[in-house]
Amino acid sequence: MLNLNELLHRKESIGLDAIESVALMDRFDSKFVVPTDWLAPVVTDLSEHCVLTIEGHPSTRYNNLYFDTANAQCLEDHTRGRNSRFKIRIRHYDNTGVAFLEVKRRDVYGKTTKERMVRSNSLAWNDPLTDREQAFLAELVPYADQLEPMLQSSFERFTLVHLESDERITFDQDLAYVKPDQSADSHAWTRPIPHLAVVEWKQSTVNHQGSLIQSFRRQPGRRGPLGRALRVSKFVLGNAVIAPNRPIRSYRSALRDLARAEHYAANPTFALESLLR
Repeated sequence: MLNLNELLHRKESIGLDAIESVALMDRFDSKFVVPTDWLAPVVTDLSEHCVLTIEGHPSTRYNNLYFDTANAQCLEDHTRGRNSRFKIRIRHYDNTGVAFLEVKRRDVYGKTTKERMVRSNSLAWNDPLTDREQAFLAELVPYADQLEPMLQSSFERFTLVHLESDERITFDQDLAYVKPDQSADSHAWTRPIPHLAVVEWKQSTVNHQGSLIQSFRRQPGRRGPLGRALRVSKFVLGNAVIAPNRPIRSYRSALRDLARAEHYAANPTFALESLLR
């Protein structure tokens, strides 16, 4: 089988202008974790999906700077599973150099809505917020005046698109985290799940089947959390690894599932029976 990069370059490509119909700023999300070894066969299985290509590249590095209050209001709301909650970040795309200030809100119906504004190209992507950006946040977030940078992350992403079914699937690899004031120190970055990719299935209407799920079911070594819908938040995971004393409460079981999935992905021939010998 061709490697992942070759497969993505051979796949039919689609540009940003062609996926406006599946921008899905208002959407339902399902999340999974899979071994990075599955990515090439899964991409092969999704033969009817196009790959999003920007500036000739089918994947790019995403850089993120998350904001929260000093008492971790956003993190607390996520880990407690509150129906209405916010995620506030700056997101920067390596391949274009464009950065956005984004506010994601999850409502009581489980639907995620995202609003964003582009950052001025005269700024470094992670420069302090401008007065205009502060005003944008004040219109959307009730505690906007209390927000400060709390977490920086980075990952590599590629995106598959199926226009007819109105869906996007993102695949995130090489997740790395650091405290914002330590980002210049390469040794300060931590990579908690190096053998896993986080897959997000974004849909305008909920569908629990489809070619993605069928592909997961065909993969060898599928066990435990691998390829099954999982409560996954890159934001919560990052907080858990850079600031273990922050509250994660009900998210502990999800983090244990991630640790178990990482173990299975790193040790595909591991057998539970070996522990009994």
